[in-house]
Amino acid sequence: MNERELEARVGHPEVLRDRLIDRVRDERVKRFADIQEEWIRLMWSLDAFRVAELTPTGMGKGGSAGFEGVYRGKGNWFALLLALLIDNQTGQHVGSRTKVQGFSQPHQIDLAWPSRKVDPLVCAESKVTGAPAFGEPPARGAMSDWSNRRKELKFAATDLKLARRQQETAIQHWDVWRQDAPPKCYFLWAARLDPSKRDSVDRMADGAQSAVNTYLDGAGVFAWRENPAGTSYEAVPVPPRSRISDLDDVLYRIASEIQKAAGRDGKAPAPIGSTAEDLAPGGE
Repeated sequence: MNERELEARVGHPEVLRDRLIDRVRDERVKRFADIQEEWIRLMWSLDAFRVAELTPTGMGKGGSAGFEGVYRGKGNWFALLLALLIDNQTGQHVGSRTKVQGFSQPHQIDLAWPSRKVDPLVCAESKVTGAPAFGEPPARGAMSDWSNRRKELKFAATDLKLARRQQETAIQHWDVWRQDAPPKCYFLWAARLDPSKRDSVDRMADGAQSAVNTYLDGAGVFAWRENPAGTSYEAVPVPPRSRISDLDDVLYRIASEIQKAAGRDGKAPAPIGSTAEDLAPGGE
C-alpha cells in the first residue's frame, strides 16, 4: 500500500488537523468533548501512517525517519487545541508554547495566561503519550517514562511559583504555600492505551493524582484505545470514582481562574516589578 491508498482509507493527518483547528476557531467550540471524535480520528490516521512506515503526502521529509518529526508534533497540536478552547471560554488569549522565566531557568510552557515571559498567573503542561509499534521499535505505553515526566512537572511548577517573589519567598507549610502561590499549575494528559503495556485510565489517574497531591493545582486526562474490530480508536471514559477529572472539567477550572484574575475590565494584572520587555509575548 502506498501513501495515496492509505490516505484514502484513513484520511490525511494534515487535512484532518487543519479541519479540526478551523472548526474550533470558526464555531468557537468550548468543550473538548465536542471534538474528541475528530481528535481520535486524527490520531488513528497518524498512527496508521506510523505503523505502515509511510509519510503523508507533503508532510515531513519522507521515510520513517522523516515522519518521526511530524509524529512528535501531535503534542503541539493538542496544546494549540486546548489553548483555543480556553480562548473561546474566556475571550482571553492563552499562549501556546510560551517561553516563561522560572526562578532558576526558562521553561517552555504549553499553555500560559497571560502569554508573557514573566509572571503568568495560570500555566498548564499538556502531554500526548502512547504510540503503536512500527518496524523494529516496540509500542510505547501511556505510562512510558512517567517517572521522568512527573519529575519535570514537579520541577517546572515549583520553579515557576518561586520565580514570582524570588528572594522574598518564604515557604512555611508546603501545601499552604504551593496552593496560594501563583501561577496556578495544571496538567492536561491525552494518551493512547495499549493493553499489552497494562495501560488503563485508572493508572493514568493515579499517576496524575500523585502529582496533584504534592505539586500541581489540578489535572485532567483523556484516553483512547483501539476498538474490538481494530477499525478505529474509541474514547475511554474516566471512571466516576476517579479523583482525577476529565479534560473538560479542568479546562473549565482553568477558564474560571483566568476570568477571576482578569476582573471586570478583562485585563490581566501587570507582572510584579514589570518592564515593557516583561509584557512582551513569550511565544517562539
